[in-house]
Amino acid sequence: MTESAKHSKEQLVRELAEAKRQIAEMDRLLSGYRRIEEEKKALEKRLGEIQRMDFLGRLSGEIAHDINNMLYPIIIDAEVLLEDLPQKSTAHQILEQMLSAARRQKDLVNQIFTFSRRGERERNPLEIKPLIRQTLDSLQSTLPEGIELRQHLDVTRDVVMVDPQQLRQIIMNLVHNAAESIGNEPGTIEVNLSRVRPGTSPNHPREMEGPYLELSVSDTGKGMAREAMEHIFDPSYSSGSTGRSTVLGLAITRGMVEDHGGEITVESEPGKGSRFIVRLPAHEGPERVEPPEPVEAPKPRGKKRILLVDDEDIILSSIQRVLKRLGYDVAAVNDSVEALEMFTRSPQEFDLVITDLTMPRMTGAEFTTKLLAVRPDTPVILSTGFSDVMDERKAREMGIREFLVKPAGIDELKSAISRSLQSIPGDR
Repeated sequence: MTESAKHSKEQLVRELAEAKRQIAEMDRLLSGYRRIEEEKKALEKRLGEIQRMDFLGRLSGEIAHDINNMLYPIIIDAEVLLEDLPQKSTAHQILEQMLSAARRQKDLVNQIFTFSRRGERERNPLEIKPLIRQTLDSLQSTLPEGIELRQHLDVTRDVVMVDPQQLRQIIMNLVHNAAESIGNEPGTIEVNLSRVRPGTSPNHPREMEGPYLELSVSDTGKGMAREAMEHIFDPSYSSGSTGRSTVLGLAITRGMVEDHGGEITVESEPGKGSRFIVRLPAHEGPERVEPPEPVEAPKPRGKKRILLVDDEDIILSSIQRVLKRLGYDVAAVNDSVEALEMFTRSPQEFDLVITDLTMPRMTGAEFTTKLLAVRPDTPVILSTGFSDVMDERKAREMGIREFLVKPAGIDELKSAISRSLQSIPGDR
């Protein structure tokens, strides 16, 4: 081989090697491009899911607001009629069934709304014993007559980083589930709260880093087989003895517990009842205490006058009727602008203001701000079926005494009025 041919061959080898290198580099770049495209598609898909969930969350909130507004007068009016009817009458029994159905619908709407807003709520260190007791006291009247609700909350340190509304929902779900398990037979639901240190509780599937609060709800119901226990927190599971709404409620309960860094387990045997155990990490720092437990509404010294504001006429008339039965003088107005003008003319005439939040010409928040500018010591109860811009904490920061979530029952309304009027001299 001549020197020239040898040189040409070496040049060709180098060119081939460079071509292979360039091809490899192009493959690498193409692979990187394909990976970027895949990541882009994944991100676009995730963004689409987030946007859909955001839309569904807002849509479910709007639906919740409308349904709760419709349920409010149904629940209030049914409770009024039940007070006037003989207990053994057929009409009384029919109304009780209607009221029970309305309350279940209320719970289901709240479940859907809570599930759509998981992870969005603010949590604060809270002493939970008063909140648990308050929730259980309000639940007692909703249980069948044959079911006894017992509570053992003897804990000295009970602070948890928690969203109060979600904790209430967890308790309500577990108690309603227990009541459904008992059915129409006499039975007992027992709620216990205890403080536990790691390694001291038997049958604990996961050790927590520090002390935790253990909230258990036990019932004397029919219990569950192992298969049901394994799937009881699965929203797609349903058995012949388990209601669809109950399973949804338990699935949502697990989601809320896990959002708080806790866990929920169940112990059960067929015919021997069930015990649901919620474990939440204890908080060792300072706490804020929930408002005091509801007390009976004070007997008015003189007739207290309430300004009631709601743009829904059916709600306005139902609440006005209840307030008059409770002994109050009521000025009912379906327009917030008109209500503000009425209040501004005679601010000392009213002992309490109850206002809806969502109204067309002036929202309840705007109405309250202007009202308190006229008379800062006015007790105000803000009522809403749903809001993504207002919660109990924000309401209290505005100077609002009570935040009432529709559809409230008569007892909840009485308790909110009671707590608001307690701040008025002469009513303590």
